[in-house]
Amino acid sequence: MFEFWIKDTLIGHSNLEQGDPPMGVAHGRFIPAQSFDLFRHNAERLDEDTRRWRGLAVKTANGQEIECHMGIAIIEYGPLDDIFAIEVTCLGIGYPLYEELFPHHVKSYEESFED
Repeated sequence: MFEFWIKDTLIGHSNLEQGDPPMGVAHGRFIPAQSFDLFRHNAERLDEDTRRWRGLAVKTANGQEIECHMGIAIIEYGPLDDIFAIEVTCLGIGYPLYEELFPHHVKSYEESFED
């Protein structure tokens, strides 16, 4: 399970169960921590349906921060007052780290080319 942080506050977790190895992308269901609500309501509003957080970080269970060269995105689905799903995407995780963290994504991708 991966941890998501804003500065020094844990805001949630994800297994990052899906991925796109050539792009260095890992994504999955976001499981909010109790502190997420505070950050959710203090997000920068870009328009009626879009909010942005700055300073997001992702760490492994043992505390190793994962560099995401293109950033981290948290996307909420549903109306602002009735969210039915939240997804997180980590963009631009470099190799060989990607392969170390997500060997199952790499294996699935390679198997997609087998006859």
